[in-house]
Amino acid sequence: MVDFDYKKLSELKKLSLDELSAYYRQLRSFEYDNNKPLKTSEIKKKIYFLTKLILKIDRITSGRKLVVFDDNRFMDKSKGVVYASTHVGRYDIESAMEAINEQVYFVMGDPEETYRNFEGFFLDNIQGRICLDTGYQIADIFDKKRNNEELSLKEQALYDEYKKDRFIGEDTCTKRVLNKDKILIFTEGAWNITPRIVQPMFDGAARIAINGNGFIVPIGIVRDNKKYIVNIGSEMDIEGATLSDTKDITKELREKMCALVGEIVFDDDKVNSRAEMGTPEENELAFINDIMRESENGYTIDVIKNTRYYDKNAPENVFKLVRKGL
Repeated sequence: MVDFDYKKLSELKKLSLDELSAYYRQLRSFEYDNNKPLKTSEIKKKIYFLTKLILKIDRITSGRKLVVFDDNRFMDKSKGVVYASTHVGRYDIESAMEAINEQVYFVMGDPEETYRNFEGFFLDNIQGRICLDTGYQIADIFDKKRNNEELSLKEQALYDEYKKDRFIGEDTCTKRVLNKDKILIFTEGAWNITPRIVQPMFDGAARIAINGNGFIVPIGIVRDNKKYIVNIGSEMDIEGATLSDTKDITKELREKMCALVGEIVFDDDKVNSRAEMGTPEENELAFINDIMRESENGYTIDVIKNTRYYDKNAPENVFKLVRKGL
C-alpha cells in the first residue's frame, strides 16, 4: 500500500485553491480506498454548547435575525436524520444549523478556502462537516459527457476524479445516517436565484435516507434581507423504500419544502400595493441582486448555474440543446 503524502499546515498555506482542493480530493480518495473508519460523533455532541455559542455570536456580529416559524419534528432518536433544506442565501446554512438546535454534519460542496480559515476549523472540529467537490470547475467537461461527446484522456481523468469524490461524499453521508448521526444537506445544490419556490433537486437526500435507513426532515427557509425565517417540517419515515422509489421520494420532499416555504410567505397579511411593485423583470433582478450582494469568495452566478441541479427540461437547457442540434 502506497502511503499518502500528508502535508503540514505551512505547506497547505502555500498551495493555490485549485491545488488545495485537489490535495483534499486525493486525501479523501486515499482514506476511502483504505477503509478509514468514521470519527466518533460523541465528542461533537458533548461540545455542542460551543457550536450554539459560536453560531449565536456570528449571528449577532453579522447583524442578522433568526426566526423559527415552526418546528414539527417528533425527534425520534432511533434512526439517523437527513435534514434537507432550501438554499436561499449567504446565511441560510448558519440559520438552519441554529434552528435545528442539535449537532449535525453539514454537507459542504467545494470547501476551497475554508480548508484554511476559521469557518473550516469550526466545521471540522466543533460542528462537523462532510466535504466533496461538485465539479463546477470542469463544467465544460460535464457538459460534454452529458451530451455524449468524446473526452480526451486528461478530461476523462478529471471527470472520474470529481465523480469519485461526489460518490465518496454521498457514501460518507450514508454511513453517518446508518450511525444514527444527523446530516444537513441543501438539495438544490446552489442558491435559488430563480422565480421557483424550490428549484429542481438532486436525488442524494432520498438515496442517503434509503441506504442509511434514516428519516428525512424537510426545511423551508425564507430570506428577508438579513432576517432568515426557518420552518422545520415533520420527519418523513421512508422505511421499506428501495432505490427504485428515489424519484418519488424526492418529488414528495420537494412538495413538502414548497409547502413549508408557502406557510411562511402566506402567513404575512401585508400585501404590497400595485404601485409599489415593479415589472416582473425588475422584481427578479432586484431579488437576484439582493441575494448576491452578500456573496463571498468568488461565489458567482456562473458558479450557481454550474452547481445547481441540471434540469434537462428547463427552458434554458432545452434551448441550448436545440441550438446544438441535439
